[in-house]
Amino acid sequence: MGPDDPRRFDRRRFLAAGAADPVIPGPPFTLGVASGDPTPTAVVLWTRLAPDPLNGGGMPPDDVAVGWEVATDDGFTDVVASGTAVATAAHAHSVHVDAAGLAPATHYHYRFTAGGFTSPTGRTRTAPATGSSPSSMRFAFASCQSWTDGYYTAHAALAAEDVDVVHFLGDYIYEGGGSGVRSHGSPEVTTLAAYRNRYALYKGDANLQAAHAAFPWIVTWDDHEVENNYAGLVPQDPADAATFAARRAVAYQAWWEHQPVRLPAPTGPDLQIRRSFDWGDLARFAVLDGRQHRSDQACGDSLGQPCPEMDAPGRTMLGPEQEAWLDGVLRGSPAVWNVVANQTILAPMPLGPGINLDQWDGYPAAQQRLLDLFAAPGVTNPVVITGDIHASWITELPTSAKDRTSPTVGLELVGTSISSDFDDALAPIFEQLLTGLPGTHYVNARDRGYTVVELTRSQLTASYRVVSTVTAPEATVATATTFSWPVESAARPTPGPAGSTSGAPVTPAFTG
Repeated sequence: MGPDDPRRFDRRRFLAAGAADPVIPGPPFTLGVASGDPTPTAVVLWTRLAPDPLNGGGMPPDDVAVGWEVATDDGFTDVVASGTAVATAAHAHSVHVDAAGLAPATHYHYRFTAGGFTSPTGRTRTAPATGSSPSSMRFAFASCQSWTDGYYTAHAALAAEDVDVVHFLGDYIYEGGGSGVRSHGSPEVTTLAAYRNRYALYKGDANLQAAHAAFPWIVTWDDHEVENNYAGLVPQDPADAATFAARRAVAYQAWWEHQPVRLPAPTGPDLQIRRSFDWGDLARFAVLDGRQHRSDQACGDSLGQPCPEMDAPGRTMLGPEQEAWLDGVLRGSPAVWNVVANQTILAPMPLGPGINLDQWDGYPAAQQRLLDLFAAPGVTNPVVITGDIHASWITELPTSAKDRTSPTVGLELVGTSISSDFDDALAPIFEQLLTGLPGTHYVNARDRGYTVVELTRSQLTASYRVVSTVTAPEATVATATTFSWPVESAARPTPGPAGSTSGAPVTPAFTG
């Protein structure tokens, strides 16, 4: 790269763009680096300058010049893209670089520089070329990483996996106060400054930083990024209704500031985060937002009894616009596998006489519309990946939400949490109730971890990884079960509470 190469870092161009070159009071890359939203020729690179991360960041009140580089090697002898970015004070000195002009299906290394400091090096990759036909790919998915419930031993294990991309399905932070295994160190967060400090607390974790630095991530949110069980602009506590739009606005801004997403910065209480990604013609990933556009829960917002209002046909989980978008994404898909990244459980999940009203069961008309879409001509091999529940469940999706014995229309892989707990007293009951449902292949409410999925042109294989503990800083990792699911043209297991196709039993082999 010669002195006249336009990719070379240009300090004068930074300053001309209005960015300052102040003295940074200490190492600024305390929150690590991340990449995300890969396409065949581009990937988003992220960092945030924060020498004092838990106290507002500790940066001068100026926009700051940041250099970035992408190379084919970790020594950066072959730099293929570089440039300048401005870390704005208005966005907590976060940086989002859409590094373009890259080669498809290629691994890269990247780093940032600012104020004489150099960031850790991250590793990322691009998606395969449009129209290509990859023979296989591997992705992981995870969710729910409550700081107070445990250490991120699962992220330490995830960072050592061999996957192409990680999907994070929500509850990246928890908004509440309190302490447990670790302390949040503050009351419930409601302001922009407080949300920023909470993200800084979480992103300061070395294991989480390692998992971000190892792979590109595709991130969506759930409720705890704002407030537990909120629905659209309806807060959990009705007394907060007058101020909730303002709270959602600052929560969405802080989320955007701390994630490697190809999205414009929000300017109010709304941020459209639905998006899709193709992995050649092997897989299409549709990333949903199941919080911002949903109707309020009709009969309460947790476990409870169904009520007549719940069945109103106009009630929605995704909103009409997102439903129409998803219809187009799936019906027009050329992919062998169509994977829907989703927050809350889609499959009908009766819990004795009650249901979880915050899940799709609480929105039966919308639930059935999505199952009908999966059954539509041309929608091949739909698979839903889900978080939220802090438990693992592999279940077939029935054609009818009211009849678990109806023909199978797809598969749902529900993954456990990174650290968020499941009530130990309720775990055996939960496992017993779900194990008895038709189409169930695996239930585990006792272990924490993540899921690795391999897709080939003939089958899906899901490996449920669990860690031995989250109450200590270090743990071992094991595979609790491995489940295989063939493409639609191949023979599939008969619906019912039988063992997985890999031979793993329905009653889980607990290892933690």
